[in-house]
Order: sequence, then C-alpha cells, then structure tokens
Amino acid sequence: MVVVAAGIALTILAERQRAAAVPPSPPDHGTARTFGGSTGFDVAVSDVRVDAAGRVALSVSFHNSSSSQQRADPLDFSLRDASGATANPVFDASCPRWTRADLHPAGGAGQRPRDADARQVGPDFGPVPLCFTVDHPGGSTLVWNPDVGVFGAPVPIALH
Repeated sequence: MVVVAAGIALTILAERQRAAAVPPSPPDHGTARTFGGSTGFDVAVSDVRVDAAGRVALSVSFHNSSSSQQRADPLDFSLRDASGATANPVFDASCPRWTRADLHPAGGAGQRPRDADARQVGPDFGPVPLCFTVDHPGGSTLVWNPDVGVFGAPVPIALH
C-alpha cells in the first residue's frame, strides 16, 4: 500500500514538474492539460487593460469541446507579474465576482450538475471579467489552474 501511494505521489510530482517546464500557451489562449494531454477545455483572454496603479483588468471566455462537464471558476486564476510575484483576483464594483459555471459538453445539457451552486451553461461561457493588482504589470502571465482531474496542471498564458 505504501509503495502504491509513493508511486502515485511521484507520478503527480513528475507531472507538475513537466507542466512547469511547458512553455506558455499562445498569447491570450490556454488549453487545460492532464497527464494524458489536452482535455478539450479552453480559455481565451481578451480586452487586457493596465492602469497607472498596476491594476490589470481582462476578460476570459471558456469553451468546452470535451465529452465531460468542466468548471469555470474565477478562483482558478492568478496573475504572475514581471518580478515573479503572484496575485489572486480582486473583486469590486468595477470588476464583479462572477458565479462559477458548469460548462456542459455539446448535447449534454441533461447531465447532472457538477456543482450545485454553479450556473449551468452550454459548451461556451463568457466573456467575464477578472482583475488583479500587481507591482510590475508589464510582461505579466495569467495562470489558469482548472480542476480537470488529479493530473491537471497550471496553464501559463502570456498576455498581450
């Protein structure tokens, strides 16, 4: 039993290290990945704006082409600034927090909800806002960490 647990832990660690070495996605786009490859769950980033105070505002849109439900959640995102520091989303009147959403696959609207408190939507969701406050906004990378399974990995997305 201990050998199996150690094997699983090493596999997860190796996948996380491999994922960290993967170059960022094409600018303003990311695809969720697991140990087995692409999951068919994508995010597109648009309308990136930076103000003088270092607030980065952007919009994200999701597309699910997989055969499974996927979850869009604002808390699955962080922003890594040019210094390497990370920031979590900030929510206020100008950047409201949106309710997470279950994206059903095409033809899957009759599936049982993945999350009872989530909006139930089709294969597409968004655009919805995200905002971050960072000290060094130039050259920032959006990091998406979707819940796509045990072997899922964070997705770095270069912003332009």
